Amino acid sequence: MQTQKVAILQLTRIGDLIQTYQATRQFKAENPNTHVTLIARRKFASGIMFLLETLFDDIILFDTQEFFKEKNFKSAKGNVSDFISKITTTEYDFLINLSFNKSSSYLSTLINAKDKFGLHRNDAAEIAVNDRWSQFVYSNVMNSTNTPFSLVDIYRYIFGCNITHVLSHDPEIDKRSKNIVIHPFASQKKKRWGANKWTELLFKLASDFSDYQFYIVGSPQDSHDASRLLQSPALQKYSNRFHDLTKGNLISDCYQLLMDSRLFIGHDSMVSHLASETLTPALILSLGTVRPHETSAYSEYAVNIAPKNKCFPCTVQESCELLPCHNSINHQLVKTIAKEMLYGNKINQDFLKAKLTPFHLNSVKIYTSSFNENTGLVLSEITENYKSLSEIFKEYYKVIWQYYLRDTDVNVELPHMSEDTASSLYNYSAGVQYLYELYNFGVKYSNKIIHEIDQKDTNFKEVQDCINKLGEIDQLCSITKKNYPHLTPLVDYFYVNKANALGNNIEDISKHNLLNYYDASNLVAVLSDFIEKSVKPYVRQQEVNKDV
Repeated sequence: MQTQKVAILQLTRIGDLIQTYQATRQFKAENPNTHVTLIARRKFASGIMFLLETLFDDIILFDTQEFFKEKNFKSAKGNVSDFISKITTTEYDFLINLSFNKSSSYLSTLINAKDKFGLHRNDAAEIAVNDRWSQFVYSNVMNSTNTPFSLVDIYRYIFGCNITHVLSHDPEIDKRSKNIVIHPFASQKKKRWGANKWTELLFKLASDFSDYQFYIVGSPQDSHDASRLLQSPALQKYSNRFHDLTKGNLISDCYQLLMDSRLFIGHDSMVSHLASETLTPALILSLGTVRPHETSAYSEYAVNIAPKNKCFPCTVQESCELLPCHNSINHQLVKTIAKEMLYGNKINQDFLKAKLTPFHLNSVKIYTSSFNENTGLVLSEITENYKSLSEIFKEYYKVIWQYYLRDTDVNVELPHMSEDTASSLYNYSAGVQYLYELYNFGVKYSNKIIHEIDQKDTNFKEVQDCINKLGEIDQLCSITKKNYPHLTPLVDYFYVNKANALGNNIEDISKHNLLNYYDASNLVAVLSDFIEKSVKPYVRQQEVNKDV
């Protein structure tokens, strides 16, 4: 069998690179006769080369600053030309761009490949996204905080992987050294728990686990904050058991430490992804802009705590000085869960009922991790909370997208919700019905265009009128999603799909649009059915209450 050459372009941060590594490992497991080249930024990839070199057959690293290191235009031009020559020498069977940013779209256009997945540029230098899962990322992941899938799984879906290959459990976890790795830092203030809370947590854990060592890990930029944390008067009594590893330690050192540690506690970050690679149980705090379902550690040994605040998760653009989501997670809750994990006990609903009170649980959602062989990572909420409107739609979309994009059936239970949420969900029925009618009009006018073009004497005025009608439909869909924001994933996906219609003439593009509108109307019909079945028990209960 001939070896296929695949290039993967990943220009984003270290955590994304590790997730790319995890997805690629599964891709190579299903396609062993594949030569995979990684193209990445040197400043992000150099620290984890000890991982990347075990998997990728070739690695091309660059940094734009290197092109201008001699500080003159002539040398910079030569450096850029040399780099372009390097990446265009090989013809790849497939190029997969997982970066989804402007610079990567231009770079992917330069790379010589027979088929391209993800962002690239067409002959008119316009952004093109041809494959369905990349269209999903571009329309949903980039513009939404409510994606139901792990990024590792989304990458797997883009690769075409069918089965989830999970790292085996370490049966000798209790033979590891009594080490706890702590990562109390984050790239943004929004994502970072307060220093006082970390101090209280570390004090309680050090008091209860007198035979454990605590290792604070982070980058050199975190050294000042690490020193302030460890110099807290509350921790001086245990100073000989706290170790600051933020000064000059390599990422590979952190990896080796995690290999010999019994627990990781920290924010959703690069270190949490390393913990998943070392099979280290992880207790992850998701705050600010973090989207647990997307970025949580790809591991079945992770517990994720997220706030219940309606504003969570927020976007990078939103300003927030009070950080209410930080106050939703208290150190007593984190300490209690950490203790159970160190004892090797399962974190489940029985544990919550036995060890925690409503005071601890009312403001948080606690997720445990598991794997489904076909669909990948599953985060299951074990706190007995009513589902919010956002979470209900997330469940709907999990089923819809798996069926539509992967032809995979996913079964979920009807959501348990409050009467107020049921009322809000019921109000969406009108928006869904309106969207269904709009998409059916799209089918109608697309059919008219195709029929008219097939005529011997084409009425081009009629064709143009239908094209104008399709433009009006797009505008009305955009208005609908503003009034019913949880319909945005569907509207945006089919808008991106329509914008990337394959074809060089009106007839081909209209045939693509016909299928686009037809698929959209079918998925909206499915969504309508989900809503009807979900609110039905609550409508009945309201009728009973009225009779009483």
